[in-house]
Amino acid sequence: MSACPFSKPIDESEGGCPFGSSPPSSMNSSSSSSGGLGEQMAKCTTYQSGGCPIDNKAKDDIEDLLSVQTPRNLSLNGKVLDRFLPEAYPIKINKAQLNQDILDDPQLAMAMRQGTKVVHSAAENSVFTRRFLKGDITKGEYGQYLRSLYFIYKSMEELLEKHQQDPAIEMIYFPDELNREQALLEDLTYFYGRERLAQVTHPDTMTPAVKRYIQAMEEACKVNPALMVSHSYARYLGDLSGGQILAKRLKKYILHLEKQDSSWDSRLGVSFYYFNNIGNQNEFKNMYRQQLDEAPVTARTKDMVVAEAVRCFELNIALFDEIQALSDANELISIDDNNKKNRWSLHNISTSLAITTIVSLGCIAYIRHRS
Repeated sequence: MSACPFSKPIDESEGGCPFGSSPPSSMNSSSSSSGGLGEQMAKCTTYQSGGCPIDNKAKDDIEDLLSVQTPRNLSLNGKVLDRFLPEAYPIKINKAQLNQDILDDPQLAMAMRQGTKVVHSAAENSVFTRRFLKGDITKGEYGQYLRSLYFIYKSMEELLEKHQQDPAIEMIYFPDELNREQALLEDLTYFYGRERLAQVTHPDTMTPAVKRYIQAMEEACKVNPALMVSHSYARYLGDLSGGQILAKRLKKYILHLEKQDSSWDSRLGVSFYYFNNIGNQNEFKNMYRQQLDEAPVTARTKDMVVAEAVRCFELNIALFDEIQALSDANELISIDDNNKKNRWSLHNISTSLAITTIVSLGCIAYIRHRS
């Protein structure tokens, strides 16, 4: 044993107080005939000289003292004080201190809305978007748009599921209400046919803009999974906000339906824009934004999330420009318009036959009843 820092050295074979120089017998257990603890301490030369390191010391002070010199076995009245040893006393993590940088009211939804105003306007004014809103796009262009969205949503929803335990993602993770992969498959099946579905959804057919979009999401997760909040916000809230308007444009200009048609309320070809597990969409959007505002993020993470939201819109603009370029170069996968017309005709015929059958059965039942 090394020398005691508070008194003269004692031999390793000695017992008693490791800090003092009194005979070992004077510091034996409480069964000693020499008296109680007070009498034993009164015989300690170090204690009498005022040099006892544990006399009138608080627990923290004792820990500091023992960090200078660790005693062999400090025991008073049979109670081992090993809990004061640094190596035996666990360091408790102050969670409040670790989370001191978490913002109390990050206002993440408003921050992303304000931060993406300029790039959002640029996306709305892209050639493809303006043509879409005017009803001026072709089936082939819309088909390519659906294919691009399928790959993007499939990847995004896989990443959200993978990182759903992240505190920020957990706040806005609503797969049952929001996931779009299956709806996109339904629309692709309608436009391209089930026999061509595997072809148009094969990963090898992904375009460069789609690949860059997916790579950007994967890279964002490597930096901080919380950045997927930006992609969820940009995509899902956009779908909920403008989806119904786009669905009406598609029905009128792509599917050539009229509001008075019996098939107007059908969701064939436009399943992507209908969220079957959401009742009031405005209420859901308000709740989603509130969840965003309560997401546990630091100031730095908040800035990164806003920057990633801007990146989302930039990737979307690149996607629109690519579809326009492929269309101009006549490099889009064709959609058989005749098949589409036949499908809508079959749908209308089936509906008419069903109505006719019901009416006929009603008439027969009525005649029999009168008879």
